Amino acid sequence: MSAVGSTREAELRQNLAESTRVEWTNDTGAAVSVGEVIAIATKSGRRRAHFVVSNKTSPTSSTVANGAVALLQWRGRVSIPKNTSTAFTVAKTVWWDYSGDEAVASATANTMNDFVVGSCAKAAASTDTFVEVDLNEGPDEGSLGSSSSSSSSSSSSSSSTAAQ
Repeated sequence: MSAVGSTREAELRQNLAESTRVEWTNDTGAAVSVGEVIAIATKSGRRRAHFVVSNKTSPTSSTVANGAVALLQWRGRVSIPKNTSTAFTVAKTVWWDYSGDEAVASATANTMNDFVVGSCAKAAASTDTFVEVDLNEGPDEGSLGSSSSSSSSSSSSSSSTAAQ
């Protein structure tokens, strides 16, 4: 591949990465952590998983205070904490356990706040502490636990994500 071709390929990859990220003002009423998975409502009312990439207001901080601006990723591959008693196979639907702050294989007893994160991208053994997930991918993308009309401190409606 020529230098021009590889430069163009790098530009395309960068543009794709930027198009899967969005700025968001934390309006949950509580701080969120960089690396945390949160659910945010779109204009259509569906909740989508978002991965907190960084604190734009205070870039060296590992938390995003209520009212601060964060950079969120809503597509692509991320590594998230998982329940260490759960194994994942490639393409398996990955849920986020809101009360446990970890990836699980299905909605838990606290189903009204649990949501689908995406599809398992790389198999993870039960002893692994993280699982690689393709955000908002898979047949159950956008699914919620049994009480989907309720909201939680980790889900919020945000105009900055309305186009997703």
